[in-house]
Amino acid sequence: MRRTSALVTVGLVLTGWASAQGRDPVLEVFKAQAEVEKRLLAADLTTLERVQEQLRAASDRLLRLGDDLLRAQRDGEDLGSFTARSADLRHAESEVEGLVGSAQQLRSTIGARRAYLEQVQSEIRRMEEASQATLDELSGRWSVAVEPGALRGTFDLRLDGSVVTGVYQLSGGWRGSLRGTFIDGTVRLERIDSQQGFNAVYSGRLITRGNEKRLEGTWDATNLAVGMPAAGTWVGRREPRP
Repeated sequence: MRRTSALVTVGLVLTGWASAQGRDPVLEVFKAQAEVEKRLLAADLTTLERVQEQLRAASDRLLRLGDDLLRAQRDGEDLGSFTARSADLRHAESEVEGLVGSAQQLRSTIGARRAYLEQVQSEIRRMEEASQATLDELSGRWSVAVEPGALRGTFDLRLDGSVVTGVYQLSGGWRGSLRGTFIDGTVRLERIDSQQGFNAVYSGRLITRGNEKRLEGTWDATNLAVGMPAAGTWVGRREPRP
C-alpha cells in the first residue's frame, strides 16, 4: 500500500511538472516508475547477496557440527555430550532453513520485479517510438484563450488514431483532464475539471495559416453553476515542439 501511494504521489507531481515542460505526462510517470523499480531491484539484489553469504556460513557451520558429532560418537563421547551437540545441530538446521526461505522469497520478489520492469520499459519504448513516428497535427501543447472570462492557459493533447486525451490548466486555478475525438480536422473535447467534474464540451476546427496552426471554436457548459457563463468561444495556438 505504501509503495502504491508513493508511486501515485510521484505520478501526480510529475504529471504537473511534465505538463509545465510541454512533455507527455503519462510517459514521464512510466519513466519515474522504471527508475523506482531499478532502485528497488538493486536493493533486493544486494540483500540476496548478503543472505547468500549468511547461508554459506550457516551451511558450513551445520556441516562442521554434524562432522564433529559423528567424530565424537565414534570416539565414545557420552550421552550428555551427544544431546548437547544434537541441540546445536537443530539450531544450525533451523538457521539454514530460515535463510533458505529468505533466499527463495527474495528470488521470487526479484523475478516479479524484473517482469514488471520489463513491461514498463516496453511501454516506454512503445510510447517513445509512437511519439517519434507520429508527429501529428494535434498532439502537443496549445496556448488557449477562452471567452467570456478572459481565461488563459494550456491544453496538452495526445492523439491516438481519432481519440484525443490530455490535461489542461487555466487561469484561476482551473485544471483537469481532456478527452474526445479528432476527425476530419474537427476536434471535440470534454473538459473534466478536478473539482467540478465534467463541466464543458469544446468543439473546434484545426486551421493552418502558413506555419501557424490554430484551433478555433465554441464551448458549452454541462455543469451550469450560478453566475457562470453557459457558452462561449475559444482559440488555441500550437506551441513549438520541444
